[in-house]
Amino acid sequence: MDNMNFNDQDVNGKLFSWRYHPQRYITKENVLDYYQLYSYVDELADSISGMVETPSFNQFLLESCQLLANSLDLIHQGYFDAAFYSVRQAGEVILIGALFTNLDNAEREAKYKKWASLESFPSFSKLSGMLREADSEYRELLEQMPEIDELISKLNRRANKYIHKQGHESFYTKPYGMAPESAGRIHEDFAEYFKAAVKVCAIFRLAADPFPILRSDPECEYRFPDCITPEFSQSFIEECLGNEFVKHYIEIDYYRNWVNAIKSTFPQLKEATYNVSNLHYIDLSNIEDTLDELDKLTLYEATAVLFTALFSEKVIAIHITGMLDAFSNSARLSNGLYLSDMSDYAEQLGGVNVPLADICRLASFDTSHEFSPVSSFITSFPIASDYVCVETDTLLDDNEVVLGQKAAEELDWLWSRIKTGQCAMSELKETALYKWIKQNV
Repeated sequence: MDNMNFNDQDVNGKLFSWRYHPQRYITKENVLDYYQLYSYVDELADSISGMVETPSFNQFLLESCQLLANSLDLIHQGYFDAAFYSVRQAGEVILIGALFTNLDNAEREAKYKKWASLESFPSFSKLSGMLREADSEYRELLEQMPEIDELISKLNRRANKYIHKQGHESFYTKPYGMAPESAGRIHEDFAEYFKAAVKVCAIFRLAADPFPILRSDPECEYRFPDCITPEFSQSFIEECLGNEFVKHYIEIDYYRNWVNAIKSTFPQLKEATYNVSNLHYIDLSNIEDTLDELDKLTLYEATAVLFTALFSEKVIAIHITGMLDAFSNSARLSNGLYLSDMSDYAEQLGGVNVPLADICRLASFDTSHEFSPVSSFITSFPIASDYVCVETDTLLDDNEVVLGQKAAEELDWLWSRIKTGQCAMSELKETALYKWIKQNV
């Protein structure tokens, strides 16, 4: 049957019954794991860069992710040719973004103007050549991994058979209908194409900066106090990028230069300190490690650590007016209710041991949908022009309130000097508050 052509009378007789919904091209078995494929797109979208210039590479990255997501909707509905085309577009769009990122300012502006004004623009293959010429790091990447170019070409050649309707297999009106094994084969081809396209997009993402790999490098562990880009998960590497790719990638000069720059710029923090800086999570069981590195935190983070250590097991969270919400493992989990004007409401209600439920009512904040009752307490301590709101599991006693007030008074003067650059963060370790905490933890 596969050898039939349009001169076959029986085939031609079937062509009049063509009005079928593409849904019939979906096999009853769930050949594609849509949730898994969507998760690859989510991870790629989360890898936006904080390092690139305008025109924003991130916009091109997110557009590619949208095209990949669209392709999954299309293949699910049975529009397989459009699905393949959307995947191919994803690779083309992110390549343009990578090219703009790696051109010098003058050439970038000229190329971007042509692209934005819909003037004649190079094809995919020419763009790839331009990127190779413009970016020595990308060229080095291709030289060490020539399979990347081969992969892109192979993918597009296969996709074009569906996109350009070559062969009966790519026809919606295939003679005698669509056999289940044909639909299954289309899905298998699509899944392979989709994963490889994600790999290509991830490679172009790494041509902008190496942070999705760099952040999980043992040499850079606990060196990123604030980074917009999360690392690629091990499952994403194994199933999309490939362990062999990463093995080669981390050996190129481009990557090694980044590692050395990170090591010379950012000190390696202890895990507990890193968790405060990166996650705003204060681990009371390792508070001594964090106190030792207090001067490596921001002023707000350091203050949250000091107040957590001051009240120890009672603290659920520390809220610094519109600037920081830090959590502690010393008491039960917080309800996650953080109001930017929490200190204002707390002050209106007395400022000391104010039930969070009362603050929520005053703020007209509906807590009826919450899974756990709002039963914690807020005590507000003014420091400079800000407020530190301490959320506790139980009431602070009078001595603890006085202790907190004295701590706030001592930090008030120091905060102003640190903010204006008149003294360093290390001065926090010279305070009576810090010395008292160190003796009592």
